[in-house]
Amino acid sequence: MIRIARLLAFALSMIALPAAAQDKPAAAPQPEPMRIVLTRSAEPCEPDCREWLAAQGAITKDTPAELRRAIGELNGRKVPLLVYSTGGTVEAAIAMGELVRKSGLDVAVARTVFSQREPALGTIDERSPLCSSACTLLLAGGQRRIIPPQSRIGVHQQTIVETETTTVRDYRVVRGRRELVDERTETRTVKQEQATGEIDAKMRRYLDAMGLDRSFIEVTVSTPADTMRYLKPDEMRATTIATEIGPASLAFSGLRASQAPDAPAGFNAAPVLPATLVAPSTPVGSVELGSHRGGTLRLALSVGEGRYQQTAALQFHLFVGQAALPTRLRTVTITLPGSPLIVASNEDGSAPEGPMTAEIQREFLCRLTDRTSVFLRVDPPAEDSNPASWQRTGTAAEVLRLPALRTALCR
Repeated sequence: MIRIARLLAFALSMIALPAAAQDKPAAAPQPEPMRIVLTRSAEPCEPDCREWLAAQGAITKDTPAELRRAIGELNGRKVPLLVYSTGGTVEAAIAMGELVRKSGLDVAVARTVFSQREPALGTIDERSPLCSSACTLLLAGGQRRIIPPQSRIGVHQQTIVETETTTVRDYRVVRGRRELVDERTETRTVKQEQATGEIDAKMRRYLDAMGLDRSFIEVTVSTPADTMRYLKPDEMRATTIATEIGPASLAFSGLRASQAPDAPAGFNAAPVLPATLVAPSTPVGSVELGSHRGGTLRLALSVGEGRYQQTAALQFHLFVGQAALPTRLRTVTITLPGSPLIVASNEDGSAPEGPMTAEIQREFLCRLTDRTSVFLRVDPPAEDSNPASWQRTGTAAEVLRLPALRTALCR
């Protein structure tokens, strides 16, 4: 048999690596192309339900058009863009970032869990946020770039991918003549570890235009293409890929993680007075969530000092009977009418049973009524072998123990 081969094309991409150990090479299956969907909260929230653009999957050459369509359908409204992606094509990610900045959208890193596709309803999962490789270029376009501290923000050198397409024809010789028996196409992907200087320069120009510190591109190009470097929260701040380190719910509020409530836009223009609560932590009661390991699971609530004079820290612990449960990487999400989500978490690896904490304006809590409807959800860590959530719906008096909370907090 005789084979005839022909090289057809090559393409440039930033190869997205899977969530693996820091700086360790690994292979990943091809992810699904990115879908961008206007999503409405599936949690009890009527009539003021939050909406966002959920962008999840691999960035391809067709994704900028998908983003342009989604933004056009907003008809001038500004909603946050929540991204979860392992990366994709460099030039497409840059085009998307430029469109996001032009549209004045905020970007947060979080995964959307859909409960319904059309119309899209979903909830926000912040247990293991991911934005790596070319996704960071899309993230850079955000007016605000909100990154939860537990996020995996991965960077590495861009990679040239050559796709060789070969036409294979099989023949047989019959009575001295060749007859075509079969014809098929075979493809092979070959990675080269260094991209062109032209693309490297384009990335630098783009990141400069987005206002990022030069250290971000330096960290990116200094990380070999067959590895992935995941930035720590202090590196996210130092490289300015994050304008704020905090829960994705900040994207639905004008309150920045580094700003005191009611402070001027600069946030650093004047010193902020510390909170004035006398006790560092005051228990206010607990709420039962259901059965667990042969006992009753209980969420205990305390209130402590906030970082600012106008804020308080809500603190939550989990117990079965009198035995404390680990809270490391768990989250408590509280939904109130007309309010951004309240998300409490414990990211302190040295205190696996420490409190899940959220900071909130004291004035807002003091304005709640006992009959205000509350939806509370406790999510386990992403790596939990039984990833079930516990939920409780009721009034503020029942779920938040508001009378006791008001006594401890409102003066």
